[in-house]
Amino acid sequence: MSASVLTRREAAELGEISLGAINKAIEQRVIPVRRVHRRPMLSPESVASLVVLSDIDIPLPIKTKRQISQWVVVLVERGVTKPEVLLLSEALQVRYPSWAREVAQRARRYAELRDKLVEVNPEIRGGEPVIRGSRVPVRGLARQIELGESIKALREDYPHLPKAAFEFAPMWAKANPRRGRPVPPWRNE
Repeated sequence: MSASVLTRREAAELGEISLGAINKAIEQRVIPVRRVHRRPMLSPESVASLVVLSDIDIPLPIKTKRQISQWVVVLVERGVTKPEVLLLSEALQVRYPSWAREVAQRARRYAELRDKLVEVNPEIRGGEPVIRGSRVPVRGLARQIELGESIKALREDYPHLPKAAFEFAPMWAKANPRRGRPVPPWRNE
C-alpha cells in the first residue's frame, strides 16, 4: 500500500465518520480519490475535510461541499493552525476548525505506522497480517488489549515488538475486520 493513503474503512475509523458518508462523498466527487490496485484510497487531508463536512449540520449542495473540501485540504496541506473563514455567501460562512489539522496528522501517523508495522506474507502464518519482523498477529495483539491485558504485561511477553505496535494494533484491527463468516463464539475461547 502506498504511504499516506487510507482505505475507506480506515478513514471512517480515524475520522469517526460513517462508511456510508465516505462512500457518498466519493460518489459525489466531494473528495479526491487515488486508486491503488483499483481500490479507492483517501489522503489524510481528505479525512480532515470529511470530518469538517460531517460537523456541518445543514444540507449543502454538492458544489458547496466540494468547495469546502478543497479549502480544508489546502489549509491542512499548508499547516494552517490559525482560524480561517470561507465566505460562501453574505449569510453563510465556514470556519476552519483548529482540530482539522490534528485529524490529518493522526491519519498520516496511522498510515505511516501501518506501512512500517504490518506485514502480510503467505510464508508467515498463512498470510495473516503480523507485526513486521515477528510472527505476532496484529488482530491477536489487538484482541489481548481489547480483553483488558495490560500494556505492561504485553511488553514483557513481547519485548521484541516496538512500543508503537501496542498503540497501533487495536486501531488497525478495528479498521480492518476479518472478512468472511464470523468465527462461532464457542471457538473464541
